Amino acid sequence: MRSFLPVLLSVAACASATRVSAQVVVVEEEDVSEEVIVERGYVHGVGRGIQYGAHVISPIYLMPMDRAGTLSDRLGYGPGAGLHGRIGWEFPSGFTVEVHGGFAFNAVDSVPGEPTDRSHVLSQADVGLALRYMFFNETAVVPFVQVGAGGRWFWFHWPDGDDIDAAGAIALTGAVGLQIELSPYFGIEGGALVDYTFGMDIFREGFVSVTPFLGVTLYLYDEDD
Repeated sequence: MRSFLPVLLSVAACASATRVSAQVVVVEEEDVSEEVIVERGYVHGVGRGIQYGAHVISPIYLMPMDRAGTLSDRLGYGPGAGLHGRIGWEFPSGFTVEVHGGFAFNAVDSVPGEPTDRSHVLSQADVGLALRYMFFNETAVVPFVQVGAGGRWFWFHWPDGDDIDAAGAIALTGAVGLQIELSPYFGIEGGALVDYTFGMDIFREGFVSVTPFLGVTLYLYDEDD
């Protein structure tokens, strides 16, 4: 019996060492998992809080501009360019409520009979509210969708001298895009926004436009909260 005692003690010591090793492995795996979550830019159960964003935009109108009361002035649009800013708050669920605004300019075709070298510009400014939802996943590429509404103002000079000066309208918007997280709290994003502008008495019809955008978003999340 005494000869078996050292053997039993040796087996017990090996088993105990195996259990300790397994526990160490589990702890290490949990640490790695937490690091991966942080690197992907999404802390589970905690929204990243306040955010600031800026986009370069290019409105593309899909229908001509007709002056209310006449069909004689039907004008088409050329390329557009502008800047757009946003400030919002991201909740733990992935939803973001934001206020946004910006301005843009579009070249407008000449009226038939005018000199071909004469051009016109349609200027616009807008401000509104939007709701965004981020589809968080295990990668740094995060799709999102967004809906919103707001006010829009136009400035334009018709060829006959009739001016549009800060004419107000309502814009309904929807957008899809992708955000690429360069860090947990900074990303570049791009996509396209579709909107319908209506409620004006200066044009015969509302405007439908598609606006590609490209920009950045900065999150000011406090890790101590």
